[in-house]
Amino acid sequence: MEAINNFRDFGGYKTQNGTRLKKGLLYRSGDLSKATDADLEYIASLGIKTVCDLRSEGERKKEPDRIPVAKPFTFFNIPMRPIVEYHGRSLRRLFSLMFGSERRMDYEAESYQAYREYATGYLPQLKALFQRISDPENLPLLIHCSAGKDRTGVVASLIQLVLGVPLEVAIEDYLKTNGNLDAYTENIFRRLSKLGYFGIPWKKLYGPLFAARVDFINAALEQVKEEFGAFDEWLRRGLG
Repeated sequence: MEAINNFRDFGGYKTQNGTRLKKGLLYRSGDLSKATDADLEYIASLGIKTVCDLRSEGERKKEPDRIPVAKPFTFFNIPMRPIVEYHGRSLRRLFSLMFGSERRMDYEAESYQAYREYATGYLPQLKALFQRISDPENLPLLIHCSAGKDRTGVVASLIQLVLGVPLEVAIEDYLKTNGNLDAYTENIFRRLSKLGYFGIPWKKLYGPLFAARVDFINAALEQVKEEFGAFDEWLRRGLG
């Protein structure tokens, strides 16, 4: 992809019962707002029928998706909150970073909390998503958020686990994001580095937001265990 971050098929893996997920049915990515015409042509060539956008309403309004005009698409939105709106450029935001509450934020702790929330805080919406996935008429399907890392990472991992992919394989797939977002992260770090001129420890402050980490995805799975006891109970009682 030319301008869509972290685009990939998250099928194709062997399951615990010896079968294998089909490729070409489940895709994940960052947002489509900057998609080039070539990117859209490629998406159209994959036959994608459904796009699930995990971004908040504010994110979607600020950076609406671009889609191929030649293909009918069904949109499905699960508005999960971002861990932080780190793209703000206002003077008020700068003041908060220099002297206010944001400089004291612990975004590692915020990430743990958000991952836990993603796993169990949107159960009715996730149930609707699984119902769509279970209907072949809605496939192939693309799931995305902003960078395709946190919200998308949790939801894609949960889908894989429901379909029988071993936990260690689902985590390994989640961690592929780190290599796929190298250029994206470097670009944002280059912009954030200017905060250093104001004495803001930007890398320590924001660093946890730019890595797919095993302890983050484990926090989501621990939340499932704490609320439901077992993953199968999350599926049975949580999603119905």
